[in-house]
Amino acid sequence: MTLHQLRRSYPALSASEKQRADALFKRPTDAGGDGSLAYSVPEATPLCDGDLCVHYVTSSSDAISTADTDSSGRPDYAERALSTLRRIHDTYIAAGYREPRADGSLGGGSNLIDIYLGNVGDQGIYGYCTSDKPYPGDNGPWDAWAYCVLDNDFSPAEFGTANTPTENLDVTAAHEYFHATQYAYDSYEDPWILEATATWAEDEMYDSVDDNLQYLRTSPLTNPFRPLDSFADDGFQYGSWIFIRYLTERFRTKKGALPVIVRDLFLRLDGAAGGPDDYSWKGLDKVLQKRGISAATAFVQFSATNRRARTAYAEGRANDYPETPLAGKVTLTPRRPGVRPAKIRLDHLTSATFRLSPKGFSDKRAKLRLVIKGPVRATSPQALVTVYGKSGKPKVYKIRLNGKGDATPRVPFSSRKVRYVEVTLANASGRFQCGAGDNTEFYSCFGLSRDDGQRFELSATALKRG
Repeated sequence: MTLHQLRRSYPALSASEKQRADALFKRPTDAGGDGSLAYSVPEATPLCDGDLCVHYVTSSSDAISTADTDSSGRPDYAERALSTLRRIHDTYIAAGYREPRADGSLGGGSNLIDIYLGNVGDQGIYGYCTSDKPYPGDNGPWDAWAYCVLDNDFSPAEFGTANTPTENLDVTAAHEYFHATQYAYDSYEDPWILEATATWAEDEMYDSVDDNLQYLRTSPLTNPFRPLDSFADDGFQYGSWIFIRYLTERFRTKKGALPVIVRDLFLRLDGAAGGPDDYSWKGLDKVLQKRGISAATAFVQFSATNRRARTAYAEGRANDYPETPLAGKVTLTPRRPGVRPAKIRLDHLTSATFRLSPKGFSDKRAKLRLVIKGPVRATSPQALVTVYGKSGKPKVYKIRLNGKGDATPRVPFSSRKVRYVEVTLANASGRFQCGAGDNTEFYSCFGLSRDDGQRFELSATALKRG
């Protein structure tokens, strides 16, 4: 994504900066290259099959192992990389995705999709995909060919022992090749959605590896107060794959081996000639509207679901998903049946959940009266109440806020039946001043939200008999 941002910024660079950028964009086999991988020796004959070509060298620090256990005349590692990429390519195509664009005579004179193997692990890099297609100008079209780089051995000395070298090759190839697929739609799409969906795709392809679990430590699960569409140096965008997983577990229709909702999203984001070219959140809303729900409603439901991530997600318990922290909690009693208003300000695509627990309200008819005050409807405030009973599944109440952003719902609150009630408030705004980002943290359409810092207020009173 660093190279992605550099390509996008290319027209604004000075002549000397453009010269430096051109060197960074060069392929490993190009003379004068200065990217993360630049071969210092001539490459071996590439290993090609159908749509793909794997490039490698057999000497220098970028060399792959020359072991050839099947006596094919080609190194095992190159063959393994090609077979892995072939499986990934065929799976994405069978799922209805567009094939990555051909690059003409680049990459050794072939019109195939080029993947280079070399030592990028010493820089802390598993792999990357980028493009050397020139910037198309401010009006696009935005699709582009891509080439990818994968590490030459995924040595445990560089990548640790949590996964085997083969497992690291598999998930990295799936992730990076999904970027090549994305580029066939829009190589300049919002970075957060590119990384969130690529991280989701690697787990779909190689579910048993679970390398993407590491990103949940910095994600919407652990930090609901940070915008879902954040893209920054700390890698929050990788953890946002959990939102894509939420959508694909909810909307399960598949083509081939993959849920169609992500493919449908890229058809909305399509910046090739004649495509809709929606930005990420706008495209998501269009795709979800066709499924009977708005992106804003899906976001608050996602936020509330994350409070019980271990039981709500298919792999939540097995993989020990973290659960979203509370913004506050209080126990109500007959002597203290009410609570002073809790006030909080929420930026776009963030949420806060408050817990209210009953004690001493024995009447089965006891109710909890809530007073929710949010911003005006145009800013997409959302509220959802989840009642956790002492048995059975939680019961979810979608709260309809009026035009002023207010509501006064009542929900069951008997101590005999209810463990606690959680109120999730969300700023689900998808309105942006596009292109106004400050280059420190990117959001949807490289813009600034028009609705950050929205004020929400919650108060509650327990009623003995409703």
